[in-house]
Amino acid sequence: MRAVIQRVRSASVAVDGEIVSAINRGLLVLVGVEIGDTTTDCDVIASKIANLRIFPSPASTIVTPSDTKLDKQWDKSVIAIDGEILCISQFTLLASVKKNKPSFHHAERPTVANELYESVMDKLRSAFGENKDHKVKPGVFGAYMQVSLVNDGPVTIELESR
Repeated sequence: MRAVIQRVRSASVAVDGEIVSAINRGLLVLVGVEIGDTTTDCDVIASKIANLRIFPSPASTIVTPSDTKLDKQWDKSVIAIDGEILCISQFTLLASVKKNKPSFHHAERPTVANELYESVMDKLRSAFGENKDHKVKPGVFGAYMQVSLVNDGPVTIELESR
């Protein structure tokens, strides 16, 4: 399982011109499910996402490369800042490219991929505890979506479950 995490000030996803989900400060997460992935991969990737410390402490909102407080830039998780997650399934993360055409033969079948994508979202919701119901928002599995975001940093990190 592969995920691309982007720290955002806001993000939304639309289908057919209608916004279906939107978040404020938090993470935009793109998830690609690979053939052979299991619920163990869901556990691993959800834990990495939920605990990834990529938000600054309040006193370190502006950090220069020469600043001695650089470690405070990477101090808080999305849960610690009470942020939100917009989680979108994206099979194209599993693309392999030979010459000029991508191949998606490593991506899991849609029925299995959807189950595992839903499992990742359930695990992320559980990580938030009582506030879980409104903290993790989905895209529309299998739909052609338009994703908008205001990247914060920018900070973009790739994760793998294996």
